[in-house]
Amino acid sequence: MNEIEFIPLVELATKKDIESEIVPAGTSLNNSVEWDLYQKRELKKNHSKTLEPISTGIYQYRLFDLGIEDIERAIDLHVGDTDITYSCSLFGGYAIAINGSVELYPQCCGLLAEVQEWKKILDENFTSFYLKECHPTPLITKKDNEIIIFCKDDYETFIPLTTKEIIKLDYQATKNAFIKMLKELEDFSNKLNHLSSKYRTGNISNILIWGINEK
Repeated sequence: MNEIEFIPLVELATKKDIESEIVPAGTSLNNSVEWDLYQKRELKKNHSKTLEPISTGIYQYRLFDLGIEDIERAIDLHVGDTDITYSCSLFGGYAIAINGSVELYPQCCGLLAEVQEWKKILDENFTSFYLKECHPTPLITKKDNEIIIFCKDDYETFIPLTTKEIIKLDYQATKNAFIKMLKELEDFSNKLNHLSSKYRTGNISNILIWGINEK
């Protein structure tokens, strides 16, 4: 049976300067070598640790790889001067890997709060659903013992361009992988909550991971 893995990913904001305006030609997908170097340089100016993206040309980073200094910096850049209790969760989402190869990445404007949508698969009779915030958004459905993810949109292209239009997963293996990730996410949330008092909130992980605002 294929090994399924859910991977929490975040997009890390960076504070721009004059050097940031000198950008490579093309895009990160058709000129990934130069864009990878550019992104690494930008991150180095804003974060304490050298972080590697989940894939070349796709600048999403494993949430669990972030150290405490990088978490704080990510929060500061994400929130800015906004009252954190009004903030959305961190940008990113959940990649799905099959046998170590990522088949589905979070799409544009995705949020860690999408975990609440993914929880629907815990019910073996779940109703088909889309992820609410990201675009394009996959359709997640179930047929017999399979979860089927449709990645086709008439107006937008899924990133990367190699994303399969139909991804089929064993239901029980996918459910088990999601439950495992949920436990890891809860453990990470407990560590994150040590920063709650600094940001003058009762439970910072509720806001930045689970999408449960205090206001």
